[in-house]
Amino acid sequence: MTTDTPARLAAALRPRTRRRGPAGAVALALTATLLAASPGATSAATPEASLLDTWVETGRYTLAAGVTYVRYTEKHQTPGRLAKRELNVVVADPALGAVRLESTVGGAAATAETVASQLAAVKPERPLAGINGSFFKAEPPHGGSIQFGGTAVRDGQVNGTGCLNGNQAVVLQHGLPYISKLRATVTLQVLDASGAVVTERLLDDVNRDPGRGVGCVRGIGDVEKKIAYDPAKPEGKTTVFVDGDELVAFNDAYNLATPAKNRDTHAEVTTDDDPGYEVAVDGSGAFTLPTDGGQWVEGRGGKHVGTGGFVLQAVGAEAKQWLRTQLTAGRTLKLRNQVEDLEFPEHHIALDESVDIVSGLAHRLLDDGVVTTSNTCVRAYDKNGDKVAREDGPDIKLGDHCKDSRTALGIDAKGRTVMATISGRRDIKAAPTGYSDLSGVDGAFLHEFAGILKMPELGVIDAINLDGGGSTTMYTESKRQTGMTDIAKQPDGTYHRVERPVADAVYLTRGGYGIPGGTLP
Repeated sequence: MTTDTPARLAAALRPRTRRRGPAGAVALALTATLLAASPGATSAATPEASLLDTWVETGRYTLAAGVTYVRYTEKHQTPGRLAKRELNVVVADPALGAVRLESTVGGAAATAETVASQLAAVKPERPLAGINGSFFKAEPPHGGSIQFGGTAVRDGQVNGTGCLNGNQAVVLQHGLPYISKLRATVTLQVLDASGAVVTERLLDDVNRDPGRGVGCVRGIGDVEKKIAYDPAKPEGKTTVFVDGDELVAFNDAYNLATPAKNRDTHAEVTTDDDPGYEVAVDGSGAFTLPTDGGQWVEGRGGKHVGTGGFVLQAVGAEAKQWLRTQLTAGRTLKLRNQVEDLEFPEHHIALDESVDIVSGLAHRLLDDGVVTTSNTCVRAYDKNGDKVAREDGPDIKLGDHCKDSRTALGIDAKGRTVMATISGRRDIKAAPTGYSDLSGVDGAFLHEFAGILKMPELGVIDAINLDGGGSTTMYTESKRQTGMTDIAKQPDGTYHRVERPVADAVYLTRGGYGIPGGTLP
């Protein structure tokens, strides 16, 4: 990822939203400091609830100039819980040290890796701190590749377009997080010999099995379908979004052989059964047609994308006909990546190597200091596949998705980046029967987590909820600060706690530019 100049950083920190963005946050902090220093400054406001009323600080140390890790543990085990919970927080102050905030997909955007593995691969030095990032799903269940649940970008390149109507996501740039509702698009452009665009087509997605999306509607033609989460266990249901006529690209971040037909073996899902067409495109835009004797030949899968290039897969009569018509001699192909900020119509996030985006799907926790989640949780993974709303209360059992471990990324009123996780005991071990002891994954309803982040000790004003549950992970340097929140059955039949492989990770590392003198230009 490229390093930005001080001038670009200063421009980026100027207010860019109607809310109190990063620049406003720092300005607010400076104003607050001046008021606090004034002899006549007083306040008669009602004291806010304090984090230390119910939590106690049990660990603190400095990772680098301006970067601090703090651990809190509940004072008492609350009713309905099996153990005291842990709250892990990392705060990075750009006024005290130069740090970069970035994401990584590890070795490939197509596969899941543990946070430990992804952070270990970051060069030239291991990050100061890191957490798990985007929501994702395996495709198919327990398969070898994954699909991002929402908008995902790494070094300016879109690895997942996300939902048709957009989703909550966080832009990582200039060492700060910017949270908004975003929608990514990838357009295939057909160019003539002079480089002029002859025609273009909006792709259905990138880096996923064509014909079958997950998480949300991704295109106008998508149809929602409930299927068994695992064909071998028909009692558990999940939802997929199918479209039998799609054109999908695989970019060089995919780093896995492209999928063959019928990866989803569910009998109800036939939209990915078409052998389709597959077209390889090199870094110059030149393409190799799947022809034999001048005739197009169907068949897809098994190709590896070259550096700077991409591979197209088309399924369905219309998508295949479009390729046959447009891919003629003398033409070249190009992908145009765009991300639209839906909270500000017609505003696009300028994509270059300094931009990463991590998806939070539907849940923003705090917006300008206001909690944006209710005390109702809608479960999306009930056995019958229906969504059921549940209110927070003692009747919500441990193990319910509403009380899962949580991961958040945000910014506080002083313009500092905040990473946080809430989960159960870090030293818990899996019971012989597997999921009977759930104290290790005991987290919080989203509204409770948002309220904790807002408390004055943390002072977060904008925050997004990232993937949680068994994915929740935090590292500081090489030390895991969260317990292993996932459980896996071993070959001998016993269950062990493990660190779940995830789609991407967000990390803080040395570099970039601090804010000169703690003020904005």
